[in-house]
Amino acid sequence: MVDEAGVLAALGLPADAPTHWENLGESPWSPVLLSVGGSSPFEAVVREPAEPEAAQNHIAVAEALANAGFVHVPRLLAVVGAASVEEAVPGATAMRFVPPPGSAEAAMAALAELHALPLREGLDWGRTPLDLSPAAEVPLHRLGFSAVEREPAREPLLEAHGYLLASPFGFAHRNAIAANVLLAAGNAWFTDFSAAGYGPQYFDVAAFLLTSGIEAPGRRALAAAYARHRDVAPDTAADLIDLLGILWGIGWLLELPRKLITNLGDDAATDALKLASSRVEKGMRQPAGDSPVAAAIRTALWP
Repeated sequence: MVDEAGVLAALGLPADAPTHWENLGESPWSPVLLSVGGSSPFEAVVREPAEPEAAQNHIAVAEALANAGFVHVPRLLAVVGAASVEEAVPGATAMRFVPPPGSAEAAMAALAELHALPLREGLDWGRTPLDLSPAAEVPLHRLGFSAVEREPAREPLLEAHGYLLASPFGFAHRNAIAANVLLAAGNAWFTDFSAAGYGPQYFDVAAFLLTSGIEAPGRRALAAAYARHRDVAPDTAADLIDLLGILWGIGWLLELPRKLITNLGDDAATDALKLASSRVEKGMRQPAGDSPVAAAIRTALWP
């Protein structure tokens, strides 16, 4: 799907430059790694989401972050049609290996910096928190919970929704799962801004923590570290992020069948989704905070 000649021209390279193009997935919309040889070798990643609106949003947000001086995102080298050409950073995701020392802490600091940016770029800036998260009964039956489990969870889930609406909303990645965060020792970069815009910022923290395979004590410590970067009470924020992680996790699992269908034929992407799903389910069961509302939900759903 990559316009190879267009990418080379946009990078100022001759058409006969020594190159190697590697698909980083099995879908025609998977990112592509470009390796350029010769006297000045370098690598770049070509990214083009399947949906035109998602592709446009990714490029717009990437450009806005570059203009804001945000360094925790691969540098945008060129735009070719609906595709972005980005520098290849020396990191990998927590879906592939155990986060190296200091990398998860760096991700928390970078998320806090991202959330503090005075940006109004991306999706849904004309909407309210209630528009984005309307009050509605959570369809727990779709996740296999019986009526005996659903009934005692109803009230605490409704209370959790109130906490969500009162939590910080603003510029957010909105898909900050481990697969979209590249990690290296003491550093982190965010990728794929196709869904970025106005949203609940604590969902970003929960998404990364729950899908990275980090055990509950580590998740609490990292949530508290994020809070300190935002200059809010660490224990209070950690409890709230743990509670909202249950809401985020339930929503993510409800969307899992659609995600799996979308990635049919791409075994690597399907395996990553299944791994993330198992991590989310495990993480939601394990308390990483002291919220009584979270405890009530867990008691109801996972006695």
